[in-house]
This record gives sequence, C-alpha cells and structure tokens, in this order.
Amino acid sequence: MRNWMTPIIYTLVALAVFFVGYQLLTDTSSFLSSIGMMIVIAAIVYGAIYFFFLRNRGISVGKSSNEMKKYKQAVKQSKQKYKQAAPVVKKSQAVRSAKPTTIHKKSKRRGSGPQLRVIEGNKNKDKNRASF
Repeated sequence: MRNWMTPIIYTLVALAVFFVGYQLLTDTSSFLSSIGMMIVIAAIVYGAIYFFFLRNRGISVGKSSNEMKKYKQAVKQSKQKYKQAAPVVKKSQAVRSAKPTTIHKKSKRRGSGPQLRVIEGNKNKDKNRASF
C-alpha cells in the first residue's frame, strides 16, 4: 500500500508548491490577502478551541482538581509554618503607657523537623526484600 501511495503524495506536494509559486508571481495581492485570511481564521479557531476546551483542562478535570486542592493546602500550611515575623518598631515610653501592651511572644519550641504531607500515593505496597 505504501509503495503506490508515495508517488501520489509527492505529486500532490509538487503541484501545491507549483500553484503557490504561480499565484505568488501572477497575482501577489490576492495571494497575500488569502494568506492573511488563513492566518486570521486559524487564530480564531485556535482561540475558540482554547477558550472552550483547553483553558480549564488542568484545573477542573476530576483527579487533577483534587490534587491541585491538596497542593494548595500544603503550600498554605508551609507558608504559615515558615512565616517570618515582621520587624517590631520600638515606641517611646509615653506612647507605651497610653496604650495597653498586647504583644505576645511566640514560644520557641524545637521541632522534630519539617512536617511533610503525602499528597497521594499507594501506601499499601509492601516491598518484600527477602525474595529475589
């Protein structure tokens, strides 16, 4: 099947190249306007396909939506844990006596390391290292 199709495909490509060259030489303005229209139509079709089908693909399709929610929650927890305190500006004694002090110091505690969270995985797989 491939043997008899190859000359036909090469013939069609050669005719297309010949026609494009002929139209470019004889009627340049019509050729350029048709190329411009093809580009505009292709951009409109691509924009419509992107707007209706591809835009929300990564966010709203079943499993990836759930993964994205878990990822955002993990990022939020990480930011809260490693959030740096804003620098405290010292006030004069007169201003301090006028307002009651409500500054709470964070108690420093030594953590056991970063609290990592498994987003998704197969936890029930046990590796049997004894069997070879």
